[in-house]
Amino acid sequence: MRIIIGGAGEVGRGVARALQDEGQDLVLIDPDPDVIKEAQAIDAFVLLGDVTRREVLKEAGITDAGVFIAATGSDERNILSCALARDLLEEELPLEKNPKRPELLTMARIHDAGLIADEEDRLSRWAGVDVAICPHEDSIARLRAGLKSSSLNEVLPLGGDAWIVEVEVSPNASQMVNFTIAQADENIDGLPTPFTLCRKGERAFVPASDTIIEAGDRLVFATIGEHTFKRVSKAAGHIEPPYPETPRVAIFGATSLGRQLAESYLNEGCWVTVLDEKLEAANELVGSSIGSQKRLDVIHCNLGDLDLLKEVEIADHDIAIAALPDDHDNIAIAMRAADIGVERTGMILDDSNLARVVRRIGLTYAVSERRVAIDSILMHVHGRVPGHYQLMPSVPEIVAMSALISDDHSVIGETVGKIERKADAFRIAFVERENNDGSRLLLRPNNDMTVKSGDRLILFVASDDVPTIERILER
Repeated sequence: MRIIIGGAGEVGRGVARALQDEGQDLVLIDPDPDVIKEAQAIDAFVLLGDVTRREVLKEAGITDAGVFIAATGSDERNILSCALARDLLEEELPLEKNPKRPELLTMARIHDAGLIADEEDRLSRWAGVDVAICPHEDSIARLRAGLKSSSLNEVLPLGGDAWIVEVEVSPNASQMVNFTIAQADENIDGLPTPFTLCRKGERAFVPASDTIIEAGDRLVFATIGEHTFKRVSKAAGHIEPPYPETPRVAIFGATSLGRQLAESYLNEGCWVTVLDEKLEAANELVGSSIGSQKRLDVIHCNLGDLDLLKEVEIADHDIAIAALPDDHDNIAIAMRAADIGVERTGMILDDSNLARVVRRIGLTYAVSERRVAIDSILMHVHGRVPGHYQLMPSVPEIVAMSALISDDHSVIGETVGKIERKADAFRIAFVERENNDGSRLLLRPNNDMTVKSGDRLILFVASDDVPTIERILER
């Protein structure tokens, strides 16, 4: 299947790198020669040109494409190029003359959520956009989950209450270090099974039960429920302060993102303080739908004034989050809050490399909106298997997926062991199954467990095995 990506920036390249491992037929389009030069390391047809021009889309082979992804830096250009791709396809291959013409899935990266507010069901009709990728909400969910346990390197969602967590094993992990995986499981009650081990200087691998854990190893777990984060962190030798039931939260930036953050915490009964240097932004928040809530304080102030931040009792807040437009400003203000005494600090950045560096050196917990956008796009590209598709940036060799088993699925009645033998480096981590009372249980599988209709499989796959697993699980 040909996949055309308009925009070869961080999002476009990130999507292309993930898909090249699956052997997809890829085309990258960008008008910037420097960006095109950087993209030439990817196994794709790289085209210098404007994605809003018919002749460029023709050269890219739009009539052979199954997916068109608009990931430029402009919302308007992304929407326009999706509309153009649809119109060009109809012009070249009219549906009335080509009834068996393959469907074209169009996706647009959207930065301004207000541009498409309440338009999701109508976007395909008037804009030619099947899927709008606006990662604010998912970024907030990831950040909030990550702040539950500040010693975790990575916290990624797998749908429902399933998560991927990555933690570095401390020398203080007395029940892990120098023990095998099986022994650590016996030593630590309720420890999830690690599905990936990253060791300095070595390629990441799926550990066996007799693999010995060393200090400094990074373990990747599939786990159920945010309450398990503390258990994983403690097992790895980290000591954390307790997470308050209703934390007091400071948010730097009355931006669109800052307002969404404030609303999400207010909805859970938290006390929230929003600070911004721009009087207009602060006033806009006060006049918004959440501005009258008694648990919300909005302060117009100089964020660089350390004495003022102390005066407004920033140190008494349990969490401080930076949601400013500039990545470097966010890093600076989060570090300032930590210096003042806030125990848990976080930020939402654009640049995924910056977010990864910030997390690795332990300054604060950071989420990249570009990284979230890449994951969202890939999940929709792999929509043949209903469920989540999650890359792990620190372990590019492994992909985490979930798959819903429908009533007529071909794997119903097969054992977990038989399904896993259909592909290399393929492990089912959990099976989510409906209980008799209608609730959902998450079960740790064994080789003899039989898959039933309605099950949701949570699994880890080698990236180059994804097409094979999709063929197995889409039926």
